[in-house]
Amino acid sequence: MAVDPLIELRDVNKHFGELHVLQDINLTVGRGEVVVVIGPSGS
Repeated sequence: MAVDPLIELRDVNKHFGELHVLQDINLTVGRGEVVVVIGPSGS
């Protein structure tokens, strides 16, 4: 039985001027899950 996601992102893109920093990002977070995104500097 599938549970509806608490948060769902599909095909997310982000630009800073000409710089394409995110391209076609997908993320699904279910209830009770913990997700951490850490950059190269650890922040």
